[in-house]
Amino acid sequence: MSANPRPYDYIIAGAGAAGLSLLCYLLEQEPLRHKRILLLDRDAKQTNDRTWCFWQTGESPFESCLKSKWSALYFHSPTFSKLLDIHPYQYKMLDSLSFYEYCFGLMKKFPNVEFRQEDIIRIEPNGTVHCERGVYQAPYVFNSAFFKIKQLPKKHYMVQHFKGIFIKTAQPVFNPKEPTLMDFRVEQHQDCRFMYVLPINAHEALVEYTGFSEAELPQEAYDQELKAYLRDFLQLTDYEITHEEFGMIPMTDAPFPRQQSAQVINIGTAGGATKASTGYTFSFIQRQCSAIARNLAQGKAPLAGTGSGFNKFGLYDSIFLRVLLEKKQEPRQVFHDLFSKLPAPLILKFLNEETSFLEDFRIMNAVEKRIFVPAALKESLHL
Repeated sequence: MSANPRPYDYIIAGAGAAGLSLLCYLLEQEPLRHKRILLLDRDAKQTNDRTWCFWQTGESPFESCLKSKWSALYFHSPTFSKLLDIHPYQYKMLDSLSFYEYCFGLMKKFPNVEFRQEDIIRIEPNGTVHCERGVYQAPYVFNSAFFKIKQLPKKHYMVQHFKGIFIKTAQPVFNPKEPTLMDFRVEQHQDCRFMYVLPINAHEALVEYTGFSEAELPQEAYDQELKAYLRDFLQLTDYEITHEEFGMIPMTDAPFPRQQSAQVINIGTAGGATKASTGYTFSFIQRQCSAIARNLAQGKAPLAGTGSGFNKFGLYDSIFLRVLLEKKQEPRQVFHDLFSKLPAPLILKFLNEETSFLEDFRIMNAVEKRIFVPAALKESLHL
């Protein structure tokens, strides 16, 4: 291993959604296109290892990577079912392999950008990155590879955990224009559990079992619930499973430091881009990484102008996590109240952290006040 670190302008540690998104946003900026950029990851990113779903207005830089997109979504609870118009949003499913191929294809157009498939051993505060075969250094290192969740008093800790299966049927059984965002008709097991059904065409769909709880389930439990849902709700017993995915995403209001030092900046989940109350991440990664690229292009520090002031959505997340953990009301009832009383675009706007205080009030007025007001008072005492 060389004693003299190889120099770069930027090092991106981790080639997942955050690292590759940041790379693309950097290369969009004319002042940054000729910077020496090193991307590091232990994996070659040549397989379809996950699916990202998100909603947005307009188009993203990764529109060509989408597997499907929809303008309406079903919501089901035991007493309410409706196909909801989500205009001006579209709900989008992004194929990770297509995303990787797009990003690495873009990278090949820039000889100043280098990818090294290596295990990252450690990152020093001065921007030195030690890998198994080399040492590298840059004025800025963007880290999504390492993070640690601090266990702190008065903070809430849960996980979003899920197993999804892509299935294929011989007969046309799915309506490609009618996906299901949340189906709460499944047994809750004193938790918060629901199904997604995202049809790609009449014969193929992603069916995913998701839970919000303090721990994941045994793998056989996901399989049992998926099989039962396909049988009981979709009347499907004859199908082929073409792909499986499992994942866990932290849901916590514990702080994620946005930087380790002036030179080491955390991005993605490591940098707090995962929404505490839902586990949603992809849209917040785009917001975070595009802001960093704009700052750098303007000669500013990467995090200039971000994260300052009171974070009202952070408080809302803490309140909802408390409600989930206290279990004084079935969590699915909260979602039932929201989707049965309010326009779906307003709910999506709120979950995207884009609403005004007046719109926030409409959200608050839709949920059970005897549950949420005490939780809000308790959280306010911790500010």
